[in-house]
Amino acid sequence: MDYHVAPFRIAGIGHVRLIAAGYAHSTAVTEAGEVWQWGNYRANMPGATAADIQLSHVPKRVEGINNVVGVADSAFYTLVLKKDGTVWGWGRNSKGELGTGHATTFEPNPVQVSQLSNIKALYASFDQSYAVDDKGKLWRWGSVPECNAERGSCVEQVVTVPERFEALDQVSLISEDMAVLQDGTVWKWGLNYQGSLGVGSDVHAYSDKPYKLIDLTDLIEISGTKAVTKEGEVWSWGPNNYGQVGDGTTSSHTKPVLLKGIQDVAAVTSGEEITVALTHDGTLYRWGQNRNGEIANITHNVMPPTRVSTTSPDLHYTLPIPKDGLRWTYLDEHYSPIKDSQIYFKTLPYSEGLAAVQRASDSLWTFIDESGKRPFLKEFQVVREYHEGLAAVKLPTGWTYINKLGKDVGKGGYNAAESFSEGMAAVLQGGKWGYLDQTGKMRIPPAYAEARSFSGGLAAVRINGKWGFIDKSGKVVIPAKYQAAESFSDKAAPVSLNGKWGFISKNGSWFIKPQYEAAKGHGGSGLAPVKTNGKWGYASISGKMVISAQFDDAAMFSEGLAAVRKNGKWAVLGSNGKTVTGYVFTEIKPYSKGAAWVKDGTQQGYLDRNGKWIYKSASQ
Repeated sequence: MDYHVAPFRIAGIGHVRLIAAGYAHSTAVTEAGEVWQWGNYRANMPGATAADIQLSHVPKRVEGINNVVGVADSAFYTLVLKKDGTVWGWGRNSKGELGTGHATTFEPNPVQVSQLSNIKALYASFDQSYAVDDKGKLWRWGSVPECNAERGSCVEQVVTVPERFEALDQVSLISEDMAVLQDGTVWKWGLNYQGSLGVGSDVHAYSDKPYKLIDLTDLIEISGTKAVTKEGEVWSWGPNNYGQVGDGTTSSHTKPVLLKGIQDVAAVTSGEEITVALTHDGTLYRWGQNRNGEIANITHNVMPPTRVSTTSPDLHYTLPIPKDGLRWTYLDEHYSPIKDSQIYFKTLPYSEGLAAVQRASDSLWTFIDESGKRPFLKEFQVVREYHEGLAAVKLPTGWTYINKLGKDVGKGGYNAAESFSEGMAAVLQGGKWGYLDQTGKMRIPPAYAEARSFSGGLAAVRINGKWGFIDKSGKVVIPAKYQAAESFSDKAAPVSLNGKWGFISKNGSWFIKPQYEAAKGHGGSGLAPVKTNGKWGYASISGKMVISAQFDDAAMFSEGLAAVRKNGKWAVLGSNGKTVTGYVFTEIKPYSKGAAWVKDGTQQGYLDRNGKWIYKSASQ
């Protein structure tokens, strides 16, 4: 099957009112109340035939169910709400998820959930189901933990008939282990993984007792560990390994934090690693894990909320520029057009003489040289730029590496793959990260929950929930004791310890002891963005605050210039602390070869080091 990183229209279904998604299947409800599904319910499900598991590669109507006004999808089963207030479901039922009064292995056809009526809202988690009735009563069934406060332990109970969750009443909204009451307050219970309860504790434990999140009121939408207020603000908390909190860091948050740079939000939906938010004007934002390029052209994690656009070019060698719609051309080092009339959905900058382009016709990626010709004919689902002569590319069989002739290097088939740096590349195999050398040989066996690229001879890795650093032999040279860590730059690496950020040297000693709310790397400039008292500034490697904390966000310096944000707009800042442009841009990319790509809402193009336009065209 193909992996798509660009939106495409799903044929065979129209007039859709609601959508939902499980691990490998999708569900749509039409305006007429029909239910359509496609995908599969995953293999090796006890009691399910191959026909049960494999739904369809195209939308197919679910027979035996109509007048549907609500839908909730889990990984392995589906619940729907009918207009008459009854709830129906199908799929896995090994833990009573379908609420029929008994646990079966699989129900291929819709069955009615017993003892429920006048239902107004649904939610389906991995193996636990929730419903809210018209009186605000909360019901749950499936795998329900039974906890003993004295022993501090929980055991799983299979509940096959909906039962009242007596701890809460007057419920108006429900998400996984979280509810909003009719008075606008929000309550959270369940597993506290890296602060996901939102009550200020990072102790890993399960609580069946709901806690009131006192920082949150007047909520209109909840999903996962995200909440939207009636003013359109987004609050977020919990695990943040991939930037999924959205505050621009990778530090977990045990209490809700207000996200900057995104306003007037109407709806939000959140998975474990990616969040999508929709504003009232129809703008879509995404942030979090971006391993396959789901969010932007880049294939590293996107930590602040990022607007989903047709393409957002980076700058490296020659420059991609938009013309009209999906049509792009390229500029040479003199900013003169050198190629034209190519239609691409996305483009990546030239790297080592080759640029990756994604065709609008089929969303597949290929590479072109500086004359616009393809050096080889292979096509890929997702690609990374060339680094050290090799590029990571994704095939239906998984990630692999190719050289500049398009030939495979190594065996491939990895779940994920990073670009080469200092002769090594991190790859994900069997749920763990390891490192390849440039021959494709596994130099450091997969053993890490997460892994960063090598920089300065060391790489940050996560071991048993904590971050440390290894050398190229795989030896741990800085013990894994940090809550978060970034790569070394300018002889220092930002790390988080006990909720505060500081900077360490390559021997693990402190350059700057933990004192900041967040921090980014020096990037070879001698100045690092640091956050204190809710604002960003720039500190030297000695800890001196060279540029005072005054910005809502701040990027690393590149070629002596950095992007900073105030009141939702970006400007270019010099290392002397003075801006060279006004706060007028919605996006600014790092400077490279004396130019930076920018967008101001009506036009986009490139600025020189003085903040003057080199080239500009109308925004999409």
